[in-house]
Amino acid sequence: MKASERHLRSYAPYDLLVFRGPKEEYGKGSHWVVGDGHGYAEVILMQDSDAIHPDTFYIEHIVIKEPERGNGYGRALYLKVEEFARNVGAGWMQIDSEQEAVGFWRKMGYTELDRVFYKDKTAMVKRL
Repeated sequence: MKASERHLRSYAPYDLLVFRGPKEEYGKGSHWVVGDGHGYAEVILMQDSDAIHPDTFYIEHIVIKEPERGNGYGRALYLKVEEFARNVGAGWMQIDSEQEAVGFWRKMGYTELDRVFYKDKTAMVKRL
C-alpha cells in the first residue's frame, strides 16, 4: 500500500495510514479509520461524559484481511493503534470484544469490566 500525502498525519505512527478522520486538529469525539496493508481499525477519542474513564480511546472494530489472519498482523496493527492513542492524548483504551477474541485482548493487557454495553460482547479496558 502506497501512502499518499492525504493519508499521513503527524500524530500517526510510522506505517499507519489515516483513511478517514481529522487532519492535524482533533479533539474529544474525533473518529478515525486507520490501517496498514493487512487490515484496518475504526477508533474514537471518546467524549469524557461517554467514557468510563477520562481520555479514553475506543476501538470500534479492528479487522485483518481474511487470508492474512493468524500471522501476527492483528497484534502488529493493534500496537500501532495503541501508539496512535498515546499520540492523541489517551490515557485509557476500551473495546467491546466478541467472546472469541477476549483471550487476544487479555494478552494485550486488557481487563474485563463487569458492565455490558452491547449484547454478547465483553467490555474491556486498559490503562496506557
